[in-house]
Amino acid sequence: MSENAPQSISLDDLPLSQLQSIKSQLESEISEMTSAFSQMKQAQSAFRECKNCITSMSETKDKTIMIPLSNSLYVPGKLSNIDSVVVDVGTGYYVEKSTEDAAKYYDGKIEYVQSNAQKIQETVEQKQTSYRGLLDV
Repeated sequence: MSENAPQSISLDDLPLSQLQSIKSQLESEISEMTSAFSQMKQAQSAFRECKNCITSMSETKDKTIMIPLSNSLYVPGKLSNIDSVVVDVGTGYYVEKSTEDAAKYYDGKIEYVQSNAQKIQETVEQKQTSYRGLLDV
């Protein structure tokens, strides 16, 4: 048998205090992962919104739009150049990209976040199965 193979322990053989500890740990892990999953979905939604804005920019050329100066302060303006945008790539860095490259960038971000969210969801489901198995003891 391999040294790295997971060992199986019967829950019936564990003392109550250890079962309660395992239960608390599983509850904490499920809560943290559920929160992380929610944050991933919010990030994915934000990236989709950015992509939708890029896609709809051609419809707004030479039309008056409201440009936000703060959360509640706007000024009217017109887009004069819809061929490039400035993309926030994280940690205070911004990169000018063509609208096509920016759309591809956001597609990649959406796919990356979706992949990670899927992995988190699968892990949460496994933890929940373990939790329900623990409750049956």
